[in-house]
Amino acid sequence: MNLGEVHYKVPWRASGSYPGHHASQQKGGGLEFRNHVPLIDAPDPRRFDIRASLRDPFEQIRVRVYQQTSSIPVYVIADLSASMSFQGANDKQKVLADFVACMSYSAYRTGDMFGFIGCEDDVGRPWVLPPTLNRVAGNEIAQQLYTKELRANSSESLLHAAEQLGGKRALVFLISDFHFPEKLLEKVLASLAYHHVVPVMLWDRFEYENLPSFGIARVTDPETNRSRLLLMRPSLKKRIQEAFTQRREKLFELFGQYGRMPLLLEDGFNSDEVTHYFFG
Repeated sequence: MNLGEVHYKVPWRASGSYPGHHASQQKGGGLEFRNHVPLIDAPDPRRFDIRASLRDPFEQIRVRVYQQTSSIPVYVIADLSASMSFQGANDKQKVLADFVACMSYSAYRTGDMFGFIGCEDDVGRPWVLPPTLNRVAGNEIAQQLYTKELRANSSESLLHAAEQLGGKRALVFLISDFHFPEKLLEKVLASLAYHHVVPVMLWDRFEYENLPSFGIARVTDPETNRSRLLLMRPSLKKRIQEAFTQRREKLFELFGQYGRMPLLLEDGFNSDEVTHYFFG
């Protein structure tokens, strides 16, 4: 199955010494000019600059120094609570698995290491794939996600994800439907503040758009398994849809306070849509 490829960028300079695709703080064999230095500080005669040398008041031989491009770690942090198993117009769990498979392949193509942190255990034991250049490892995680039973009754374990990220600044895709309290989300975002976080909102239009105007409907909370019967009528349908609209606006506002604009996926996974988030 060809899921395409995501092209992405980050607004900061990588600190890693491993060569890659992104602008870096390291000097080396890149194409971006940095400055001139004396030959003794950068002993590479191939970079000799005759004009800079002639202008040097101390008559030193000057050479050109360039910025290296470096790799970065790319992570997917996934909320694996029961609400992420919702099936409507699309299967949220399948969308998540597609996202992981595509990002693993895209990171490999870009020369970046890919890691995965699945938050499924309420006592804080995440499912971790350490960052790797192995293109198969991420695909194996995705294959498991397609069929995995999601049973966690809360998203509290997201608070422990930052502990698994290590010291290097990373590009982090935080994937969830974010159907949990705002106080918890604020704590999660604060714990990930050092990294460049892209919140990915997995919603489904069947959650709020395709509701009946009249009749009896049974609604179930997948995380508590509690259900109730509702007598649907136009006024109740409108209230539910307005509640989802207000929730979306509140989430966008909250992410904005942390300088993180969310990526909303309501129509399944599309690699071009993710690329557009970075370059649109």
